[in-house]
Amino acid sequence: MAKAITVVLADHHVVFADGLRLILDAEDDLAVLAVAHDDGQAVTSAARHRPAVVVLDAHLPVGRLDQTLAAVRAASPTTRLLVLSGASDPEMTAAVLACGADGSSTKDCSSRQMATLIRQLAFDEQPVVPWAELSRPGRDPMVELRLQTLSGRERELLGLVAIGWASRRIATHWRVSYLTVRSHMQNLLFKLGVRSQLAAALFAIEHGAAGPGVARLQPWRPAAS
Repeated sequence: MAKAITVVLADHHVVFADGLRLILDAEDDLAVLAVAHDDGQAVTSAARHRPAVVVLDAHLPVGRLDQTLAAVRAASPTTRLLVLSGASDPEMTAAVLACGADGSSTKDCSSRQMATLIRQLAFDEQPVVPWAELSRPGRDPMVELRLQTLSGRERELLGLVAIGWASRRIATHWRVSYLTVRSHMQNLLFKLGVRSQLAAALFAIEHGAAGPGVARLQPWRPAAS
């Protein structure tokens, strides 16, 4: 039998966390090693168990989400981080990924969908987004027209923005100046008809738009402190 995917859960709603633990433990290939109810317990559990995946509530008590994700990442660098929120919201998804999560999902997805997302995170380096967005209908023709105006560089930039890379990180990756990246960014925003980098990230997530080669890259992660 293949080795089970190890999981730590972190949610301040005890009933929800305990119920999710029972559901996931019923899967032959998943093993929940610990349940935490605040950010400190989440970090401690990650350090102790070094799980494949940590599933965190977006609103754990005490710490800010970005700080909690950074602390869990520092405690267990190879662990993948899946953040749960109350509703499917593209803006929340983009914010969660920008905070350093590897994926975002909703608490109202089915148990089968949750297990599938955890498996995807464990074996795939690409970010995972809410199930409703994974099963979205085909693109609007106007979206296709806007995407067709993008150059190859701009498509790649859109994909990097979608996985949470900041402009300075992109400049380092491309070996160009920060100002060059900002120039490409302004062109990208103009062609997409959006006003900010966050709006471009939301556009990419909502419409599944990523440039060539982005699938091989890691989502942005805060440096360990």
